[in-house]
Amino acid sequence: MPAKENGAQGRPAAAMASAPAAGTKNPAAPIPAAPASRILCVTARKLCPSGIPSFLEQVERIAQAGPLGIILREKDLTEEAYFKLLLQCRDICRLYQVPLFAHTFVDAAKKAGILRIHLSLPVFIKLGRRPQGFHTVGTSIHSLDEAKKAVDLGADYLTAGHIFETDCKAGLPGRGLAFLEEICHFSPVPVYAIGGITPKNMPDILKAGAAGGCMMSSLMTAKDPGALMLIPC
Repeated sequence: MPAKENGAQGRPAAAMASAPAAGTKNPAAPIPAAPASRILCVTARKLCPSGIPSFLEQVERIAQAGPLGIILREKDLTEEAYFKLLLQCRDICRLYQVPLFAHTFVDAAKKAGILRIHLSLPVFIKLGRRPQGFHTVGTSIHSLDEAKKAVDLGADYLTAGHIFETDCKAGLPGRGLAFLEEICHFSPVPVYAIGGITPKNMPDILKAGAAGGCMMSSLMTAKDPGALMLIPC
């Protein structure tokens, strides 16, 4: 994975280390530099109209397209239900060698052998430190103060948003590129923009210093997820 490109002299990005193969002794080994995609997929199964089978089919389409990683965000599930879904997505992501990130459920992630996790900042703060047993821990931030707290807690990457207007935050204006640039300038770890991210605005996202962008709704409903991951020259 590429090192952080926003000018801050931080440690290289560890967030998207490749999924470990069975029996591997170094689960944190990085994927090759300069991956084709700069897009993280954040899942939302309720956007898939036909339930779990359709959702898993869409996850496979996305994984086949080669995103930077997939964050299984389905935090409304019980931990037991989340664990079952996590196992199914783990198998898909291993097949296509796409990094999978658990979300919220620390114990379920450990049980499934997932070494990457995304936590909301309140959950991260409540823990008071990085959860043990993970080589990559990320969190979501919405202000510079939150970014500072996340870095102090040991986050390996940040998702910052929402940057542009989005249906997920209907009626709320985006924080904009100036906000993103401020976060990227401060952060010693990679920053991924979220909220209204499209192929058209990805060049501006990267110019602001972000390591990439996150997509949810568009990828969950796309017939051709790979087309959304292409950045215009």
